[in-house]
Amino acid sequence: MDLSSEPISPDVADTAPLTRREIADLLPEIPGWSLEDGRLVAQFACKEFCDAVAFFQEIARFSARESHHPDISIHKGRIVDVAWYTYAIGGLSRNDFIMAARLSEWLRCRQGGAL
Repeated sequence: MDLSSEPISPDVADTAPLTRREIADLLPEIPGWSLEDGRLVAQFACKEFCDAVAFFQEIARFSARESHHPDISIHKGRIVDVAWYTYAIGGLSRNDFIMAARLSEWLRCRQGGAL
């Protein structure tokens, strides 16, 4: 099953974080994302600051639909960083990978195929 079509688990607080092996197996399924400091991260370049702010807000609304929120930041005035991490378990959950896959899919559809 494609990660982006998997359901989000509503409560992962009682689950263990993914193992290094599980992370290594899932990472190839979400091109453009990498592992940094135990978080699943990607960067998106916008044309200018106002575009970055609008994109930031779109990601916030996108993630609110599933109640699974990333860390989002803007730097260099136009670069948006997105990082998934499940604080409730102190590591990465499958939900983080599902949401990264969904965000990538949403962006592909929104931008006509290009991230």
